[in-house]
Amino acid sequence: MTAGGDGVAAAGMTERGPDLSRRDFDYAAAVYGSVLVTALVGAAFEGHLDARTMTLTLVTTTVVFWLAHVWSEVMGERLAGTVPHSSDIRRVAVSEWPVVEAGFLPDALLALAWAGVYSRDIGAELAMIAAVLQLAAWGFAAGWRTQGRLVPAIVTGAVDCAFGLAIVGLEIAIH
Repeated sequence: MTAGGDGVAAAGMTERGPDLSRRDFDYAAAVYGSVLVTALVGAAFEGHLDARTMTLTLVTTTVVFWLAHVWSEVMGERLAGTVPHSSDIRRVAVSEWPVVEAGFLPDALLALAWAGVYSRDIGAELAMIAAVLQLAAWGFAAGWRTQGRLVPAIVTGAVDCAFGLAIVGLEIAIH
C-alpha cells in the first residue's frame, strides 16, 4: 500500500492493482466451494456410497474445509506478525462461508434421496447437475461482468465450466 495522500489506498488499490481482499463477497471461496462440492458428489457416487453417507460427507467435508480456510488465514496473519482480533477472525469466517454455502442445494437434493423421496442415484444425479450448473453459472457471471455481452458470457461460462470440471476430474482421479 502506498503511504502518501494520493488516494490509492482509499480507493481499494495496492501498488500492484486492485486490493482483491476488499470485495464485499468472496467469489473465490464460492467458486472453490462449487468445485469442492462437485468433486465430492462425483467421488461419493463413484464410491457407491448410500444417500445418507453422501449427504453427511458433503456437509461435514464442506464445514471442515471452511474451518481449514479460516484457520489458515488466521495462521497466515499470525505468521506475518499480526495478532488477529476476534472481529478479524469473524470477518474471515464470514468471508470463507461461501465454501459451505456452495453445498446447500446439492446437499438438500441428496438429503431428499436419504429421506426416500427418490432413489440414491436420482439424488446423486440431481446433486451433480446442481453442482455443475453452479460452475457454469460462476463462469457465466464472470463472463458477463468482464465482457458485458451475452454470447461472450455464455462462451466464458462454458469454458470456465469445462475447466472446473477438468479440475474436478483430476481431484476424483487422485482420490
